[in-house]
Amino acid sequence: MAINTLDNVTGALSSLGDVSKTAVTIKSAHTCALCILRFLQIPIGPVYLTQALDTINRALGIESSEPSVNGSTHCPVCLGILDMALVDKVVGQFKEQEYDAPSAAVTVELPKSVYVRHHSMQLYLKGTNLTPATGVATDLKDVIRYMVCQVLSKHGIETDADSDMRIEIGFGHEESADEHQFLFDRENSSVKTKTFRKRGVHYTTGDSKTAVISELGKCSDSEFTSLFASPPPAIERPAEIASLVLKRSPIFIGGRYLKLERNISQTPFFVGERRVTELSIADVVGEPIKALVRCDSYNLVGSGREDADVRMLGDGRPFYLECTNPRSTTIMPNQIQAIEDQLRASKSPVQVRLLQMIRPEDTAIIREGEEHKTKHYCALVWFASPLSQDKIAEINAIGKQGVLLQQKTPIRVLHRRAPLTRERRLLGLELVPLEGRFYRLRLESEAGTYIKEFVHGDLGRTAPSLAHMAGVTADIIELDVENVSLDFPPAPADGEHKTIDGC
Repeated sequence: MAINTLDNVTGALSSLGDVSKTAVTIKSAHTCALCILRFLQIPIGPVYLTQALDTINRALGIESSEPSVNGSTHCPVCLGILDMALVDKVVGQFKEQEYDAPSAAVTVELPKSVYVRHHSMQLYLKGTNLTPATGVATDLKDVIRYMVCQVLSKHGIETDADSDMRIEIGFGHEESADEHQFLFDRENSSVKTKTFRKRGVHYTTGDSKTAVISELGKCSDSEFTSLFASPPPAIERPAEIASLVLKRSPIFIGGRYLKLERNISQTPFFVGERRVTELSIADVVGEPIKALVRCDSYNLVGSGREDADVRMLGDGRPFYLECTNPRSTTIMPNQIQAIEDQLRASKSPVQVRLLQMIRPEDTAIIREGEEHKTKHYCALVWFASPLSQDKIAEINAIGKQGVLLQQKTPIRVLHRRAPLTRERRLLGLELVPLEGRFYRLRLESEAGTYIKEFVHGDLGRTAPSLAHMAGVTADIIELDVENVSLDFPPAPADGEHKTIDGC
């Protein structure tokens, strides 16, 4: 990718006229080849892929390299950041991750000392009366970004500021990390920094790039040169890549899950460090999807959640998985279908239906549905004494009319939910006798209704309750969710919805 021919460099310099004297002065500060070009204000272009200082020297008609300062061979202005080896390292780590992204947005963060050293170099040229016409060097950040983008392009990755793939490069230079501090220590500085410690890590507030640039603008030339060397001093070690963040916008996979056995939580359930349930819906569904899209992590969001001891039957509960930083986003329908088939073939207690890629905006259906969806339940209930046929008929008649409930936050969840009173409506209720004191209860309710508490009353915290209607103590033995009436995700082409019935 490097451009090392004399003709290419000469062509880039041809419009500048005789700049050899200025170039010699810039070079006298022991700058790298590309910083010579930057301070000659050469526009961004292929010439910045040149890494040979001798090529620049010959194009400018100046003598070859002079001995380095204090044995240093690293540019004191860019701190060695304009080194193709660093560019190759960034691109190499990106390629190792095997993202299928066709484009990427590249951002660069420089050490604060770079701005101080750039200013120092500008003043040095100003003092020699050889500052180019505008006095503004080609921006270092733009140059290194250009270099990275050009190498990415060689690998078929185009640069796009709006891309869902981001490459965030942060350069660091420990040796010069505190060089800017003198700007803040000046008597007339408006910057007030504060250092504090949090969880064993030291943080400094007010110490920002913006603050450094602002103080440089307020510091007179004479004051600056009295406090910092001009040209900038040599460095012993070059800058390094302090951080490289590769991140991609999340993708979303939606569907409906069925839970055919009890004691399975929706997400991993821990009390302290002890895991309460062996399985979770998130684990069973999320792990094969994570392997498929090669994401860092995933988060399952359901349209509500049933308790771990409650089955989810019928056509399943709507949910989506948010997959963070996926490497693969071009997923074929048959690859997702294979996950459904695998769970079915293994007779997993967790099954999924209608699994498919969804748009980010489709996830709003889950949130909006929290207030509008209805649910159908089937429960096995027990009464302290058998109910008469008249009492059953009375309860069912009330159920057909609908029942308005006042539910205080259940005792069992008071430790994690606010103590509120919620108004919820039962839209339908039917009680059918089985054997002895056992009955089947079927009901339809608004979202957010606590069904267990409706049955036993929760020590009077839910009113009315089934126990209150029956006039005897009642409790719930088993509970199944049979349907969640929310149109999510889009139905398959054949429109077929298979259901699994419970009690």
